[in-house]
Amino acid sequence: MNTAKDKWITTYYNLHWDVLYQYSYNILRDQTLASDVVQDVFISIWDNYDSLAIDNAKAYLITAVKNKSLYYLKKVPFNTIQLESVYHVLTEYELLTNEEESLFKEQLLQLIYNKAQEVLPKRCLEIFNLRFYSHQSYKEIASKLAISESTVENQISKALKTLKSTLPYSLDFYFLLLYLFPTSDYYQIVM
Repeated sequence: MNTAKDKWITTYYNLHWDVLYQYSYNILRDQTLASDVVQDVFISIWDNYDSLAIDNAKAYLITAVKNKSLYYLKKVPFNTIQLESVYHVLTEYELLTNEEESLFKEQLLQLIYNKAQEVLPKRCLEIFNLRFYSHQSYKEIASKLAISESTVENQISKALKTLKSTLPYSLDFYFLLLYLFPTSDYYQIVM
């Protein structure tokens, strides 16, 4: 028996599966997970069809896939490729909610922190952390560590160059750091 629910699911599954899968894949960078996300969305619609009021099927499906993909992302560890992809997909197609932006920033900050721990010399890392994670000015850092402000500036510049070469963000690296660490004197260094 072909019900309205059967027709809706079949029609929109066939019509939008490719777009939904690609959208999820661009976020997750995992074929199996992307396929699972799309399947989960349609199963959820199937289970709740009678209580849903869907005016625009494509918009509803894209939003559901985005939300389900972000839910999956909370469960898997990020790598730099995923972070770059998520950032581009979410900012290109729509605005992030405050919660999503916070989650994204948190994951990016953790990735940058981990990479900095891995690749920066001890003193350079200390200065980098004081500047970007403790939000201290160059003057405060110089005073605290008994070094000159130009040494702080040089160490920050060295840290940024090192991180840029080890994180695959290419031209978007500086924008990414400005997004994560919106500080006035930082802008002068990178431009």
